[in-house]
Amino acid sequence: MRRLLKLRTWKLRSTTAAETAMVLAVATLAVPLLLFAGAAWLAHGETWAQAEERLGRTLDLLYTNVRASFEIDYLIAANVMDQLEDDSNASIRAKEQEVHLRLKRLVERLPQIEDVWVLDDQGRPLVAANLFPAPGEKVFSDRAYFGAHRDDGRQRFVSEPLRGRGKEIDFFQYSERRQGQDGAFSGVVVVSMSPRYFIDRFAQAADADKFTTSIVRADGEILVRYPVEEGTGRLAANTGFMRSIADRPESGRYVTQASGVDGVPRLFMYRKLPDLPIYVASGYSLQSIRDEWIGRMSSHLIFGIPATLALFGLAVLASRRAMQQTDALLQLREEQLRRQGAEESLRQSQKMNAVGQLTAGIAHDFNNLLTGIGGAVEMMGRRVAQPSADFNRFLELAQAGVSRAATLTQRLLAFSRQQPLQIDVIDVNKLVAGMSELLRRTLGERVRVETVLAGGLWRAKADAIQLESAILNLAINGRDAMPEGGALTIETANAHLDDAYAAANAEVTAGQYVLIAVSDTGNGMDQETIARAFEPFFTTKQRGQGTGLGLSMTFGYIKQVGGHLKIYSEPGHGTVVKIYVPRALEEAPPEPEAARPPARDAGSGPVVLVVEDDAVVRDFAISACREIGCTVYQAGDAPAALAILQAHDDVQLLFTDVGLPGDMNGRQLASAATVLRPDLKVLFTTGYTANAIVHHGVLDAGVNFIGKPFSIPALAAKFKSMGF
Repeated sequence: MRRLLKLRTWKLRSTTAAETAMVLAVATLAVPLLLFAGAAWLAHGETWAQAEERLGRTLDLLYTNVRASFEIDYLIAANVMDQLEDDSNASIRAKEQEVHLRLKRLVERLPQIEDVWVLDDQGRPLVAANLFPAPGEKVFSDRAYFGAHRDDGRQRFVSEPLRGRGKEIDFFQYSERRQGQDGAFSGVVVVSMSPRYFIDRFAQAADADKFTTSIVRADGEILVRYPVEEGTGRLAANTGFMRSIADRPESGRYVTQASGVDGVPRLFMYRKLPDLPIYVASGYSLQSIRDEWIGRMSSHLIFGIPATLALFGLAVLASRRAMQQTDALLQLREEQLRRQGAEESLRQSQKMNAVGQLTAGIAHDFNNLLTGIGGAVEMMGRRVAQPSADFNRFLELAQAGVSRAATLTQRLLAFSRQQPLQIDVIDVNKLVAGMSELLRRTLGERVRVETVLAGGLWRAKADAIQLESAILNLAINGRDAMPEGGALTIETANAHLDDAYAAANAEVTAGQYVLIAVSDTGNGMDQETIARAFEPFFTTKQRGQGTGLGLSMTFGYIKQVGGHLKIYSEPGHGTVVKIYVPRALEEAPPEPEAARPPARDAGSGPVVLVVEDDAVVRDFAISACREIGCTVYQAGDAPAALAILQAHDDVQLLFTDVGLPGDMNGRQLASAATVLRPDLKVLFTTGYTANAIVHHGVLDAGVNFIGKPFSIPALAAKFKSMGF
């Protein structure tokens, strides 16, 4: 009986051990499998989330680029509308060359623009930016955009992809309706855009094997797609994109198992442009997401194979996953910050580029108009022998208006950092001392102005007018920081910035400088405000009390002359702004006499050849030269000027506009003229210098220049400074 009991007990224990071993064996296999399945599920979710985040960042970047391009189209169309607002179609056709040159200057530096057209109410071209003369025999009334504006009254329209009838190129068009003062349809302004420009930008931003990016109209018409797919046209109404925008018209995401273009399964995100039925859509291949997930999980298999190391593998896997997640989050954060910085730089660059180009074009024509107006006003003042009091008063009002308009134009050029600088050797002490009375009148009685001028101060290299404007800007900022009044101190000194200071401050070159320190006893600024003080449009003043451009323009000017600007401030302890201007090793030239030059008899001045394509400006320039005693020849373009120089060897001075029609500008004319006449002196004038005689905002060495608009006394003084 005992033996039987022992046998049964042994069998019972044997069965329990086997079952335990089996359970352990199953557990050894099941635990790693369960862990692996859980890890796979988590990794799949993370991979998908990361794919969505990458796709979202890519879409944000490309959307910003596309939106900026269409905003440039808005600005171009608005500029053309403003220029042609009061002109009939016949008037536009009559001055086609003038309008063509304006349009050409407007778009020649915009790679996304193929051309700009102005069509009449019959669909015939009146003028084009890149084609002169416009092909008046062609008719575009059959284009869909023309019918939309003429028949449906649509103000804006974006066309389907088109093929050029003159040039064999692909493009699509943004257009706006033109109408007369009575509201009647008078034609269309058309901006042709290059799909290749967008394709290149999309290619730079995303991998074609994983991503696809498209610009699509709300009706499904595909304007641009990357990678390029032959046969792309219009998406069907039952595609994922069309169904998604019907439910969520502004932005959204969707997954499709077969793309409407190439049939590839993708995750898509899209966003709509404001005020236009245009979408930017980006897609991420589902196969790429699966490949990333499988690749990620393949690295984890090694931890689930050895059953005996299941618990150890679990710990290692958990530790490794935590480290990977931390690294991934850090990398994602760095990538996010980098992309945010790149996107902000792109937006700012495109905005400033567009504003700068529009501003420069407007300034050129505006300065020509001011030259004619100001010259006519000045000649009236000289021609009337015994003017009445009312005549003098109105004459002064007109001259003041011209002066204010010229100042506004210079501020526009300063905002776009395209104003020319006349770098001279100046005495900063004398400049500051000469501003004392101006500062006291400007700042008011509640602000006490003190100047501390250093003895033995070095000469500085700067544009005296711009430096005076910079000091005045800082003084006004100081006054605004002292609403209850206080002290404003302007101090000068010699300064040396060493290598250590240059290394600690970006864009600073070690060397000798002339220091101008403007300090106030006002409210002061915290570090966050100081960090943003030089940003355009940033201001701490109340609405309507400041534009936020003063410090930005001052900073830009100081950088242009190779200087440095530094702010020291604490809340409640006032502010000190230090301007460092490069030291000039040469001596300052003697100052010209400031007396107004009297009118001289004809022939007593130099023999001048005036070259100007604008008839109004040319007439004033000729009258001004004769007023100061010059014998004058005139020409409207470079070939005519060269012919006059060859025919008349008595010409002493070439007075030419920089921007001339044809293949030769003013600088090229001067080079050709001095080859014919090495002793010939040259004086340039223009309303906008571009890069012909100005580089990096500074006049080329040895160039004589007078900006438009100019007065007769200023012209006489310039002639005198050139030795006449």
